[in-house]
Amino acid sequence: MTVESNQPILVSIVPNLLGGEGHIIDYHKSVAQAANLLGWEHCVVCVPDAKVKELPDNWYGELRGGDLEAEGNLWEKLTRVRQSLQLGHSIAEFIKGQIATQSRPTIIFLERFIHLQLFSLAIALLLLPRQNLSVWILYRRDTHRSKTRWIYKGLNKLIKTLLPPQQFHLLADSEPLGESLSNYFEETVTVMPIPHTDITHRDRFPRKNNEIICWWSGPPREEKGWEVIKQLASYSSSLPQKICIVAAQSSKLGECQGSIAIRLVEDNLARSDYLKWMNTCDFILLPYDSVAYRERTSGIFTECIIAGKTPLVTAKTWMAKELSKYDLKESILSWDDLSEIIQKIVFIENNSESKKKLYLMQQEYLALHNLKSYAKTMQEIGRFW
Repeated sequence: MTVESNQPILVSIVPNLLGGEGHIIDYHKSVAQAANLLGWEHCVVCVPDAKVKELPDNWYGELRGGDLEAEGNLWEKLTRVRQSLQLGHSIAEFIKGQIATQSRPTIIFLERFIHLQLFSLAIALLLLPRQNLSVWILYRRDTHRSKTRWIYKGLNKLIKTLLPPQQFHLLADSEPLGESLSNYFEETVTVMPIPHTDITHRDRFPRKNNEIICWWSGPPREEKGWEVIKQLASYSSSLPQKICIVAAQSSKLGECQGSIAIRLVEDNLARSDYLKWMNTCDFILLPYDSVAYRERTSGIFTECIIAGKTPLVTAKTWMAKELSKYDLKESILSWDDLSEIIQKIVFIENNSESKKKLYLMQQEYLALHNLKSYAKTMQEIGRFW
């Protein structure tokens, strides 16, 4: 689509590429596609990451400041204020370059950040002309429960004060999180659909007959149920149907001595292989921590539903609440009884009623979480110009 000269420029700020892990790159690629649907221009500016060898088109590794999220002692963390200032200055320099060559409104979009990176954005705004500038901040975590929540609240207020009226917008990607953040921040929070849901890739990996493939995606992390998966991989089952767990190589599940088959794949899959595994598997294992994911969304959960695959989730999480809306309680587990987990997998795999309920959920998710829906919400937020 041709970009019209009076349409906004959307600049995504990515302070940490996380070595290419997770959905950061895919998410902002989808943001670019949504912007294109509206006739908006989009670019991404990020802190360079040695593990990400090649950036997509219209991505610029021009930010400075290093890794503000790295582990360290108190003194090391205090010295990061200087790095945060460097990040702020480099954001301002990049945005100035955009403003200098364009007369259109500029939207700064920040998602997945810590307080130091939000502080950097505030510094950048102090260095920029702001009349034609808007800021969108997408919160993904339950920041309102964090010990540092007051810092985020204060920075939100500062950033809002620096901008013209109606040009500061808070976003979230789930209704429960949006409501909680709105109450704490005392601001309207817009709930965004999840855009990176194009599961048109239909290729599959080879599989054995009667094999039930359960995929635990991504590098091992405690909050994503690492201990549960290790125990499950070591479990000995006499069930005739063969269960296979697919997991990242760094999980080293191949060392477990159970009856469940293990297949290891790269930690950071190419998008094509990621989609290929999504189409190959039968179940997505999501034994996520119920506190960490009480209100947080999961990109792979949404993709899983849209692909028509069965998620197995932890009770009292956002994912469990979503499944409960469709009476898919059989997919909600406590994860403390390994025998029950195996039995649930076999039961759901052979249960037509579960598949019907999942299909209904899939159709409603397809209607909500897509590029057009995301673009429409973007347009609604940007209507104030």
